[in-house]
Amino acid sequence: MMHGSAMQTQDVDIACAMDQRNLHLLVNALEDLHPVHRMTPRRMPFTREQVDGGNLKNLSLSTDWGQLDCLGEITGIGDYAACLARSVGVRLGDMEIRVLDLDAMTDAKRAMKRPRDLHAVLELEAIREKLRARP
Repeated sequence: MMHGSAMQTQDVDIACAMDQRNLHLLVNALEDLHPVHRMTPRRMPFTREQVDGGNLKNLSLSTDWGQLDCLGEITGIGDYAACLARSVGVRLGDMEIRVLDLDAMTDAKRAMKRPRDLHAVLELEAIREKLRARP
């Protein structure tokens, strides 16, 4: 939606460094939202102990505010550093957030190869052409 897409999803995806320090910050930030692993049958809570156990690559969480996917790597782009290199800053109220640029988002959707993502590629390419046509 950030680039003008009309497509909506049921979650928020973030690319993040999956190192222990950053994951502890994530646990602290989400603690009051009661995060649980949504892709596990028992929907276990996301805890500091899991971070200490190491080796987390991606997290699919449900919180009191909705679904959050924390991705250590994005297909078609790479790890957090690669995502950061292909991102642009966007003002959101009093803060700036980084989002994948239009080309990176298109590459990621194309690499996923799911029907809904391939449909998104068509829309993102149309948005790119419209932006290029502007004077």
